Amino acid sequence: MKKSQFIVLNILFVCLTAHLSYGQGSRYTGSYAKSATIQHVGKSNFVIEGLEFTSNDRDLIVLYSCENVVIKNNSFAASPAKRGIYLDNCKNITIVDNTFDNVHTGLVAHNSRGIKFEYNDVKNVGGPMKEEDKNNGFVALFDKVNGEGNSISYNVSENIFGQSSPGDLINLNQSNGTAQSPIMVKGNWIRGGGPSPSGGGIILGDIGGSYQVAEDNIVVNGGQYGISIAGGHDIALRNNKIYGSKDYFTNVGLYACNWYEEYFGQSYNITVANNVVNYRNKDGNLSNWWYASNVEPISGKETNRYDATLSPSILPEQIFGRARVTVEPEPDPDPQPTPDPDPQPNPNPDPQPNPDPQPDPDPDDEPGEIVLDSTISIYKDTFDRICANCKGSISSSATLLVLNQNGQKILSIPIIGYHTAVDDPIPSGTYTVKVESDDRLQIKQIVIN
Repeated sequence: MKKSQFIVLNILFVCLTAHLSYGQGSRYTGSYAKSATIQHVGKSNFVIEGLEFTSNDRDLIVLYSCENVVIKNNSFAASPAKRGIYLDNCKNITIVDNTFDNVHTGLVAHNSRGIKFEYNDVKNVGGPMKEEDKNNGFVALFDKVNGEGNSISYNVSENIFGQSSPGDLINLNQSNGTAQSPIMVKGNWIRGGGPSPSGGGIILGDIGGSYQVAEDNIVVNGGQYGISIAGGHDIALRNNKIYGSKDYFTNVGLYACNWYEEYFGQSYNITVANNVVNYRNKDGNLSNWWYASNVEPISGKETNRYDATLSPSILPEQIFGRARVTVEPEPDPDPQPTPDPDPQPNPNPDPQPNPDPQPDPDPDDEPGEIVLDSTISIYKDTFDRICANCKGSISSSATLLVLNQNGQKILSIPIIGYHTAVDDPIPSGTYTVKVESDDRLQIKQIVIN
């Protein structure tokens, strides 16, 4: 197809930017070279790539006072007593497209700035299962991480009960973003937690903190709680989905409480909005949310809702290692929400709780699909994003194009892997999406609500 077929960008969309993503979890499908553990002090401007780490004697990668480092396309495995990556006093560290399998903790970043932990696969943290709340593992812990450009996003976490001992899977502890650049915890897929009596899926504001946002995450059976705010100010939970079935350690799906008010001051500017929850506590009762009076007023809390149809199927059957899957799974229908009266949450939650592919396509047929090549599929995921899956080899010129109803191109995205998604919102309307890779072409109309 000739580029001349497309009209110049509509001036109304000149300022539209697209953050590109290619699915939750690691997108790397290449090989690894075995490596000894790595430690650097005061080193800058380097890349750690394509390596396989295993050790029960020491943490696998340790950086002290390092800057401008990329850690990508690595494997961290069979180290249940050690951390995959430990950072201390570091700046501008990007950790992307790595796989962590049976390590104690994926990442601990301490006293650092500009830390990005994105598109990683993490499975079975914490070592052998422990019933007590002691030495449990994390997917990622930000401890006194401050400033702009910090993110824990688009990761996959899977913990198989009996093979892991997770605590707070994603924890922001005494960490502070800025008003212009809050710490982002976005688009993570989490399945499996417990039996820690205080651990859960995502916790913000732990021992205080500020300017933090958790949004568009999906948590299924994440532990004692699903997603929470434990203190701090200028913190938001929004547009998350939380499902929890009854277990002997489950307590509450979503909560906000300042456990540390006596020591670190009052909470304010707290937002909990547009979250969808279906969570049962250890007694089998609905326990969707709980708000302590010391974080009130809470903006948006009336927009949170219980959805009885929410189930484990909000995540695909396979979430860990999906970039290496060659057969595309069949999509699950996206359940239609069923409004229900606010359930009575557990009034006394337990004190002090101390990431390939996108969600499956909506099975409803969209109008106007022209199936030219069945190895390419175009769909809208549950986040209302335009997505494309391309099986087989991908040409260097492969492109996803979005055109408005006047045939004007509003964005063009390179296809570099099996799964591609446009993450930033596009204005409501009907769009034609075209995906080309060499002589393969797929076209579909997508309606953005």
